[in-house]
Amino acid sequence: MEETRRRLILNSPLEIHASKIYTKEMVKHFQKELLKSTSYKVTKAKEGGTYFFKLFLVEKTTIPENYRRSYRLTVSGDGTIECICKKFDHSGMIYRHMIRYLDKKDKTEIPTNYIMPSWTMNGNKMVGPLPYNPHVFANVGASQTSRYSALCKSFQSLGAVGSCSAPRFNYVMNMIEREKCNVRNTFPEEERNKRMNESFNQDDYQYDPIFDPPMSQTKGRKKAERYKSGIETSTSKAKPRKCGKCNEEGAKHDRRNCPN
Repeated sequence: MEETRRRLILNSPLEIHASKIYTKEMVKHFQKELLKSTSYKVTKAKEGGTYFFKLFLVEKTTIPENYRRSYRLTVSGDGTIECICKKFDHSGMIYRHMIRYLDKKDKTEIPTNYIMPSWTMNGNKMVGPLPYNPHVFANVGASQTSRYSALCKSFQSLGAVGSCSAPRFNYVMNMIEREKCNVRNTFPEEERNKRMNESFNQDDYQYDPIFDPPMSQTKGRKKAERYKSGIETSTSKAKPRKCGKCNEEGAKHDRRNCPN
């Protein structure tokens, strides 16, 4: 019994009740929400409540008051709690805002309408065994192509299962050869070819040709069609090299290695 007990962090009544009904992973999730719920406060709304339901506001106290966001809780007369965040509707697990409200009301157990059987330890026993639904092959009688594709996919998964070990491989190969003989004996070759030809349709292989997309003009101008002005042409020409010592234009030396 000691090994099956859950490790508690706050030892609160709600945590103890959650450790008795939820699975190991969901208990950890509940404990995280329970720790985060301690930083919230619940106050009754001054306006908006009626005789049939009451409104409460949940705020996080660790945030400055000017930046706090209020979450509205609606509590009906029968005890149904609805939060504006809709976290319970999304995950099916009780959330920090609802936990804080239950703790404020000194609740020792989580309400049964907020306990999803899928998150409990006895969920499988409560739901019972799932019914077996055999796979339905759709559109297998349309053409030979569809039947061939369906068989290839089935044999591909069969090959993955049968290749795990030598006994499996031998069993699958013998089964395939045995069933191949049974198919040939049950459906004669002439009748099989006749049915295949009747179901064969050339329209299955007709398709629309795919052409290249139309060319579009990109942004900018083409460089080859641009003409430079006279000033731009004269200034863009490279000036001849000039030695700084002998002032020779077009020289292949400079003042550092000038022969003069």
